[in-house]
Amino acid sequence: MNSAIKSKRRIKSNREKIHSTVTRYPGLRFHQIKKQTKIANGTVQHHLDQLVKSDAIVANYQKQIPRYYAHNMEGKSQVILLRLRQNTTSKIIKSILKNECQTFGQMVKFSKKSPGTVSVYKNMLLKDKIIIGDTNTCKCNRTLSSKIKYRLNDPDKVRLLVEEYGKTSLKRSADNLADIFLSL
Repeated sequence: MNSAIKSKRRIKSNREKIHSTVTRYPGLRFHQIKKQTKIANGTVQHHLDQLVKSDAIVANYQKQIPRYYAHNMEGKSQVILLRLRQNTTSKIIKSILKNECQTFGQMVKFSKKSPGTVSVYKNMLLKDKIIIGDTNTCKCNRTLSSKIKYRLNDPDKVRLLVEEYGKTSLKRSADNLADIFLSL
Protein backbone atom coordinates (compact mmCIF):
# COMPACT_ATOMS: atom_id res chain seq x y z
CA MET A 1 0.00 0.00 0.00
CA ASN A 2 1.48 3.35 -0.92
CA SER A 3 2.07 6.12 1.62
CA ALA A 4 -0.61 8.45 0.18
CA ILE A 5 -3.33 5.85 0.82
CA LYS A 6 -2.03 5.18 4.33
CA SER A 7 -2.01 8.92 5.02
CA LYS A 8 -5.62 9.29 3.83
CA ARG A 9 -6.72 6.39 6.04
CA ARG A 10 -4.92 7.90 9.04
CA ILE A 11 -6.57 11.29 8.38
CA LYS A 12 -9.96 9.66 8.09
CA SER A 13 -9.29 7.59 11.17
CA ASN A 14 -8.22 10.64 13.22
CA ARG A 15 -11.22 12.63 12.02
CA GLU A 16 -13.58 9.77 12.82
CA LYS A 17 -11.97 9.34 16.24
CA ILE A 18 -12.44 13.05 17.02
CA HIS A 19 -16.03 13.05 15.72
CA SER A 20 -16.84 9.94 17.75
CA THR A 21 -15.34 11.51 20.88
CA VAL A 22 -17.36 14.70 20.46
CA THR A 23 -20.54 12.68 19.90
CA ARG A 24 -19.91 10.45 22.89
CA TYR A 25 -18.70 13.23 25.21
CA PRO A 26 -20.55 16.40 24.17
CA GLY A 27 -19.27 19.68 25.51
CA LEU A 28 -15.59 18.85 25.70
CA ARG A 29 -13.01 21.57 25.20
CA PHE A 30 -10.04 21.24 22.87
CA HIS A 31 -7.56 19.95 25.46
CA GLN A 32 -10.10 17.39 26.72
CA ILE A 33 -10.59 16.08 23.16
CA LYS A 34 -6.83 15.96 22.69
CA LYS A 35 -6.40 14.02 25.93
CA GLN A 36 -9.27 11.63 25.14
CA THR A 37 -8.12 10.88 21.59
CA LYS A 38 -4.34 10.99 22.24
CA ILE A 39 -3.88 12.91 18.99
CA ALA A 40 -1.37 15.76 18.60
CA ASN A 41 -2.45 19.42 19.01
CA GLY A 42 -2.18 20.49 15.38
CA THR A 43 -3.93 17.38 14.11
CA VAL A 44 -6.81 17.79 16.56
CA GLN A 45 -7.19 21.47 15.66
CA HIS A 46 -7.12 20.73 11.93
CA HIS A 47 -9.78 18.04 12.18
CA LEU A 48 -11.98 20.06 14.56
CA ASP A 49 -11.85 22.95 12.07
CA GLN A 50 -12.77 20.61 9.20
CA LEU A 51 -15.60 18.98 11.16
CA VAL A 52 -17.04 22.39 12.10
CA LYS A 53 -16.76 23.61 8.48
CA SER A 54 -18.58 20.50 7.24
CA ASP A 55 -21.31 20.93 9.90
CA ALA A 56 -20.54 17.52 11.41
CA ILE A 57 -20.02 19.21 14.79
CA VAL A 58 -20.65 22.66 16.23
CA ALA A 59 -18.48 24.83 18.42
CA ASN A 60 -20.32 26.68 21.18
CA TYR A 61 -18.18 29.47 22.63
CA GLN A 62 -18.30 30.31 26.32
CA LYS A 63 -16.08 33.28 27.15
CA GLN A 64 -14.09 32.74 23.93
CA ILE A 65 -13.48 29.06 24.73
CA PRO A 66 -15.14 26.59 22.36
CA ARG A 67 -16.91 23.48 23.51
CA TYR A 68 -17.77 20.95 20.84
CA TYR A 69 -21.09 19.17 20.31
CA ALA A 70 -22.65 16.89 17.72
CA HIS A 71 -24.36 18.98 15.06
CA ASN A 72 -27.82 17.61 15.88
CA MET A 73 -27.69 18.41 19.63
CA GLU A 74 -30.12 21.20 20.41
CA GLY A 75 -28.90 24.37 22.10
CA LYS A 76 -30.86 23.82 25.32
CA SER A 77 -29.24 20.41 25.81
CA GLN A 78 -25.82 21.97 25.19
CA VAL A 79 -26.43 24.51 27.95
CA ILE A 80 -27.67 21.88 30.39
CA LEU A 81 -24.63 19.67 29.73
CA LEU A 82 -22.34 22.67 30.16
CA ARG A 83 -23.87 23.41 33.56
CA LEU A 84 -23.73 19.74 34.55
CA ARG A 85 -19.96 19.86 33.95
CA GLN A 86 -19.57 22.70 36.46
CA ASN A 87 -19.17 21.60 40.05
CA THR A 88 -21.48 24.05 41.86
CA THR A 89 -24.22 24.16 39.23
CA SER A 90 -24.19 20.36 39.05
CA LYS A 91 -24.65 20.19 42.83
CA ILE A 92 -27.61 22.56 42.63
CA ILE A 93 -29.16 20.54 39.80
CA LYS A 94 -28.49 17.32 41.70
CA SER A 95 -30.21 18.61 44.82
CA ILE A 96 -33.26 19.66 42.82
CA LEU A 97 -33.34 16.33 40.94
CA LYS A 98 -33.30 14.47 44.24
CA ASN A 99 -35.88 16.62 46.02
CA GLU A 100 -38.02 18.14 43.23
CA CYS A 101 -37.50 21.64 44.62
CA GLN A 102 -35.17 23.49 46.96
CA THR A 103 -35.06 26.77 48.83
CA PHE A 104 -31.94 28.88 48.54
CA GLY A 105 -30.87 27.80 52.04
CA GLN A 106 -31.26 24.15 51.13
CA MET A 107 -29.12 24.65 48.02
CA VAL A 108 -26.40 26.28 50.15
CA LYS A 109 -26.50 23.41 52.64
CA PHE A 110 -26.51 20.69 49.97
CA SER A 111 -23.71 22.23 47.87
CA LYS A 112 -21.52 23.06 50.89
CA LYS A 113 -20.65 26.38 49.26
CA SER A 114 -20.99 29.92 50.56
CA PRO A 115 -24.31 31.74 50.03
CA GLY A 116 -22.55 34.19 47.71
CA THR A 117 -21.18 31.39 45.52
CA VAL A 118 -24.52 29.59 45.39
CA SER A 119 -26.26 32.86 44.54
CA VAL A 120 -24.01 33.43 41.52
CA TYR A 121 -24.58 29.93 40.18
CA LYS A 122 -28.30 29.91 41.00
CA ASN A 123 -28.67 33.13 39.01
CA MET A 124 -26.76 31.54 36.14
CA LEU A 125 -29.19 28.60 36.13
CA LEU A 126 -32.15 31.00 36.27
CA LYS A 127 -30.76 33.02 33.36
CA ASP A 128 -30.23 29.81 31.36
CA LYS A 129 -33.84 28.85 32.19
CA ILE A 130 -32.68 25.51 33.60
CA ILE A 131 -34.38 26.30 36.91
CA ILE A 132 -37.33 28.48 37.86
CA GLY A 133 -38.13 29.98 41.22
CA ASP A 134 -41.48 30.90 42.74
CA THR A 135 -43.43 30.79 46.00
CA ASN A 136 -45.88 28.13 44.84
CA THR A 137 -45.91 25.11 47.08
CA CYS A 138 -44.34 21.95 45.82
CA LYS A 139 -44.50 18.39 47.09
CA CYS A 140 -41.20 18.57 48.92
CA ASN A 141 -41.87 21.67 51.06
CA ARG A 142 -45.47 22.33 51.97
CA THR A 143 -44.50 24.27 55.13
CA LEU A 144 -42.33 26.87 53.39
CA SER A 145 -45.15 28.57 51.47
CA SER A 146 -43.74 32.11 51.56
CA LYS A 147 -40.16 31.20 50.58
CA ILE A 148 -38.99 31.04 47.01
CA LYS A 149 -38.50 27.47 45.90
CA TYR A 150 -36.49 26.48 42.85
CA ARG A 151 -37.40 23.67 40.47
CA LEU A 152 -36.05 22.36 37.21
CA ASN A 153 -37.78 23.92 34.25
CA ASP A 154 -37.67 20.60 32.36
CA PRO A 155 -36.78 17.78 34.79
CA ASP A 156 -37.42 15.08 32.19
CA LYS A 157 -34.88 16.59 29.80
CA VAL A 158 -32.29 16.90 32.57
CA ARG A 159 -32.87 13.29 33.67
CA LEU A 160 -32.61 12.10 30.07
CA LEU A 161 -29.29 13.92 29.57
CA VAL A 162 -27.92 12.58 32.84
CA GLU A 163 -28.98 9.05 31.91
CA GLU A 164 -27.63 9.33 28.38
CA TYR A 165 -24.29 10.95 29.21
CA GLY A 166 -23.93 10.22 32.92
CA LYS A 167 -21.81 7.11 32.52
CA THR A 168 -19.58 8.63 29.86
CA SER A 169 -19.03 12.32 29.30
CA LEU A 170 -20.15 13.61 32.67
CA LYS A 171 -18.14 10.98 34.52
CA ARG A 172 -15.05 11.94 32.57
CA SER A 173 -15.48 15.67 33.02
CA ALA A 174 -12.98 17.64 35.02
CA ASP A 175 -15.69 18.25 37.60
CA ASN A 176 -16.23 14.51 38.16
CA LEU A 177 -20.00 14.49 37.94
CA ALA A 178 -20.50 10.72 37.94
CA ASP A 179 -22.16 10.88 41.35
CA ILE A 180 -25.18 12.66 39.85
CA PHE A 181 -25.88 9.61 37.71
CA LEU A 182 -25.44 7.22 40.61
CA SER A 183 -27.69 9.25 42.91
CA LEU A 184 -30.78 9.03 40.70
